[in-house]
Amino acid sequence: MRIQDYTKEMVDEKSFIDMAYTLLHEKGDTMNLYDIIDEFKAIGHYEDHEIEDRIVQFYTDLNTDGRFLNIGENIWGLRDWYSVDDIEEKIAPTIQKFDILDDDDEEDKTLKLLGEDEADDDDDIPTVTDDQETLNDPEDPEDEEVDEEIEESDIVIDEEDEDLEDEEEEDEYEEDEFTEN
Repeated sequence: MRIQDYTKEMVDEKSFIDMAYTLLHEKGDTMNLYDIIDEFKAIGHYEDHEIEDRIVQFYTDLNTDGRFLNIGENIWGLRDWYSVDDIEEKIAPTIQKFDILDDDDEEDKTLKLLGEDEADDDDDIPTVTDDQETLNDPEDPEDEEVDEEIEESDIVIDEEDEDLEDEEEEDEYEEDEFTEN
């Protein structure tokens, strides 16, 4: 039976993952995830809110079911359509291989490391521009500024702070009394 011939009752009873397999098998071509979901909504006469839970489960199933293959950018196909070589070449993520340097390579002056040639091109860029602020070096005597010492009489304590200090002193006194007994 073709997927377009399904009734609403059939769609309600069948899992989206099985319907997706049937749909992709009949179509014979890859489809975008959202197009697949739109097909299911049209066949079952669903509104978005009616199938939200089923869509979540469907997406999970797509990622875990070995019959399906994500080609990229939410495009899905059937794994049966691809040979192992196709999967490795077109679908598997590209891994960059780097050679490990040995002692001879490290002594080779003509060998440039990754990104080294880019750094050579940046020699004409100033390290500090006019619009940048510079930080003072604390070890440089020219940059040193000595703050005046604050006299104890210059310190202002808010009345609320005094109340807190009194309470803290009382708490300490009570604790000392408790530990002595």
